[in-house]
Amino acid sequence: DESLHGMTLCEQLVFLHQLDFAAVGLPQKRYLKSIEICLEEDKIFSDRVLMAALDYISGTFLTNQTKLPLAYMRTIILTCSKHESLHSWICHVLLPRLVEGKIYEDRRQWEGWMRCARMLENTGEGVSSLSAIESLPEEQKIIYRSKNPRKD
Repeated sequence: DESLHGMTLCEQLVFLHQLDFAAVGLPQKRYLKSIEICLEEDKIFSDRVLMAALDYISGTFLTNQTKLPLAYMRTIILTCSKHESLHSWICHVLLPRLVEGKIYEDRRQWEGWMRCARMLENTGEGVSSLSAIESLPEEQKIIYRSKNPRKD
């Protein structure tokens, strides 16, 4: 029986994301809700904790050690809504890293990536996902633009 006792907040968040919820008999909806509850506790799971967890998970994905967890892009989207301080890091580090890891090969994660990139493309705050979008291979860029036309 694995316990969260003695784990850092970052390790707890990584553990929750990597949990094989089906194997432990946890319905997907409850699994996703458990992560959402953590994100709502922003005094405990601060932007620094979120950044460390998301960074770690993306790093293991990039080195082909693991697939991205089901809730990963959903967590990033929720983070975008709640933690403006992480927008620059998400745009300039995380989204390009996920492109490098070929996130577009996983349909569900790719949909989440496009949604996140769209959220941050024209924030009006000087931060933009445009460079990450431009780093997409041509075929994926065309798919992205067909779903998200530019508003110049």
